[in-house]
Amino acid sequence: MEFTGERYIPSVDGQIKYEHLHRYAVCFDFIVGKSVLDIASGEGYGSALLAKLAKSVVGVDISVDTVEYASQAYQTYENLKFMVGSCESIPLPEKSIDVVVSFETIEHHDQHERMMREIKRVLKPGGMLIISSPNRLTYSDEANYSNPFHVKELYYDELVNLIDKHFQYSKIYGQRLGIGSLIFPLEDAESKNFKAYTGDINNLSQKIRSLKSPLYFVAICCDNLEKIQTPVESLYIDKSDDLLKIFESKLDRSYREWQETQRLLQQAQTEWQEAQNIIQAMETSKFWKIRQFWFKLKQIFRFGY
Repeated sequence: MEFTGERYIPSVDGQIKYEHLHRYAVCFDFIVGKSVLDIASGEGYGSALLAKLAKSVVGVDISVDTVEYASQAYQTYENLKFMVGSCESIPLPEKSIDVVVSFETIEHHDQHERMMREIKRVLKPGGMLIISSPNRLTYSDEANYSNPFHVKELYYDELVNLIDKHFQYSKIYGQRLGIGSLIFPLEDAESKNFKAYTGDINNLSQKIRSLKSPLYFVAICCDNLEKIQTPVESLYIDKSDDLLKIFESKLDRSYREWQETQRLLQQAQTEWQEAQNIIQAMETSKFWKIRQFWFKLKQIFRFGY
């Protein structure tokens, strides 16, 4: 499937991969043995990831071609199927789903209330919604950016108000890239207790630091408070570390461009100084004085004074 900038596909690396895979990963603790709906499932990779742990997964997308592609690409999953549908008209019966997953969907249309009503319709009593949304303040306003695929992005308060209308309880998290130091095992190992530290030279403590200006919000929503208590604070690490390599490559290129700019600037300064020296030498030479005198005589004869 070709990457258009709207739907993420597994062949694309970099920041978008980190963001999308991390979102699906935080679902794992909530979907084991559950019936799951992945609304706006796109290429299908996310639905397939969920199907590894869920009892059943239905991926719904508005694009007929995309659904046909996903159905072929992931046909080996017996507990996974893809259907054509929309956020406002989900082709599933009432009270048939335990968990609805909706990542980077809500900003692509303006039927937010209808979408939430449809999600509540297909959810079983006490069912859960895990949803992400770009933070309009950081994503668009502060960046002075307009995504051509987005129809209506939400500010934090707007997202909270929308969720509160349809769910009794919710926890909203922020997602963005950050820089940190990792201490990791030299061989891959499973871990449920990854520690986080923060602080400075005066005080270090074991806590998860909240960062300013999240690029995305990730919300866990349910009418049962106990079900949303599972922590989702987490870190996604890509084995190829491709994002760091991209960053280092760009930094190296910028440094080389800066060096070249410095070289050209110094060369221009040298040439300017040489020109100044020539002008100064000409001004002090007898030839220059004679030429200036001759120019003055021509002006006198020309204007008659």
